[in-house]
Amino acid sequence: AWEEAEKAKCLARFRREEIKIQAWEDHQKAMTEAEMRKIEVKVERMRAHAHDRLMKKIATARHKVEEKRAVAEVQKNQQAARTAQQMEYISRTGHLPSSFSCCSWCK
Repeated sequence: AWEEAEKAKCLARFRREEIKIQAWEDHQKAMTEAEMRKIEVKVERMRAHAHDRLMKKIATARHKVEEKRAVAEVQKNQQAARTAQQMEYISRTGHLPSSFSCCSWCK
């Protein structure tokens, strides 16, 4: 009987300790999961910020491309106008303009 009582006490102590351990484990899991959610929110915020930054970079690049294309178009039109003027001069006079010389010392 005494031996049975000691076994029962020991078993009860073990169960209490097991309950404490389980409660500690549950608490640790809850804290870790809360930290994980907090980190996931932070990562999502960082990802959204990086995405916005890259979209702004793309928009800036697109704007610069449009500016460069506009400048190239203006230069092309100016060159076409200059060529048309030279062709008109050549057909009118029959001479090449002095700007057509192959190099500066050929004049």
